[in-house]
Amino acid sequence: MKREPTFFNETRLRAAMERDGIDLLILRGNENSKYVSEFFNNGGQLAYRPFTVFFFADPAKEPAFVVPAVDLHLAMDSTWIEDVRAYAMAEFFTDVDTHFYDDFYDAASTILEERKVTGLVVGTEGESLPAGFKARMDKLLDGNKIVDASTLMDIVRMVKTPEEVRRLKFATDVTVKAHAAFREAIRIGSNDHALFRAATGTMIENGADGIKFINIGCGPGTSYAAHSPFPVGHTINRGDFVKVDMGASYLGYGADFVRSYFVGEASQRQRDIWKWLNEVQMELGMGLTPGMTGGEIFDRGHKMISKYLPNFPREFVGHGLGLGSHEQPRMNHVNKTVLEPGTAYCIEYSYYNDGVRHHTEETFYITDNGVECWTADCPRELIVEA
Repeated sequence: MKREPTFFNETRLRAAMERDGIDLLILRGNENSKYVSEFFNNGGQLAYRPFTVFFFADPAKEPAFVVPAVDLHLAMDSTWIEDVRAYAMAEFFTDVDTHFYDDFYDAASTILEERKVTGLVVGTEGESLPAGFKARMDKLLDGNKIVDASTLMDIVRMVKTPEEVRRLKFATDVTVKAHAAFREAIRIGSNDHALFRAATGTMIENGADGIKFINIGCGPGTSYAAHSPFPVGHTINRGDFVKVDMGASYLGYGADFVRSYFVGEASQRQRDIWKWLNEVQMELGMGLTPGMTGGEIFDRGHKMISKYLPNFPREFVGHGLGLGSHEQPRMNHVNKTVLEPGTAYCIEYSYYNDGVRHHTEETFYITDNGVECWTADCPRELIVEA
């Protein structure tokens, strides 16, 4: 029996291809190939190991999926695409008794020949592709018109299917609990390693199947950092600034939001900055409506915060959320992407003051009927008594 996609929005993709006049999409980018194939591979980030989807606008032309031989069996079990082919990579034979192509390009050329791909408009991910891969695919596609479909895929993925919403919301709920554990672990005399263990352990205990990311700022050595990549062993003292930007992962989808704290005490200026950032962030996030562009959202948000903090330094005030941590609509001054119902998004503000980077971020979901704040239950108190 033919399998149907679980979260990939096939109808939306076909409509976008028809609108842009694209006959075939060849998707090798890690997030795009995962989205369309629904196979969450663990190797597509390697430049020499492509996982690539061939998706045709014509429903009569069957899609194809090319993977390394070592991943063939799991890919066949995971994807809805029936035509899955493998090229010799890591292993020359496996438990699947089938022909393995000499390399990816051997498999790709065979598919193009079988599907009679000539004189078509073919969308690829343009200049974001590895240069060697792009050059060889361009050669294979001689006789077709090649266009960049990166923006098309960004817009298709922006609006989430019900299953994507379920996964994102679960990851966000788990991350709310991780933030609670993080706050509880802030203790004078403890350190940022303990904070890391508290947060990540809570994610796993509450059903996450991975940690999307975690960036902890703790004490003078990392208080200024936007993305401190790992704990540094700082011992927590009274008056320290502590921040965590993190997200649990659930079935490939990750959360993303931030809280910041001072241990025991904070100046009036620090309290004011935190109050202004949070009030404006919530007002902006809850006030968005379908039809606004990323640029319009930025202009509104920048004007709102500039009443309190002139010359506000941020280049963007928010972004979409999905398979990637930053998706459309990216809310900067020049972005023309139109916000649609079904979009999950983050609004975030930051501001540097006296050696620390105040940073706050919330997660929202917009529908035809209004906006939901998924992180409403995560406290925003600036001072932690430790």
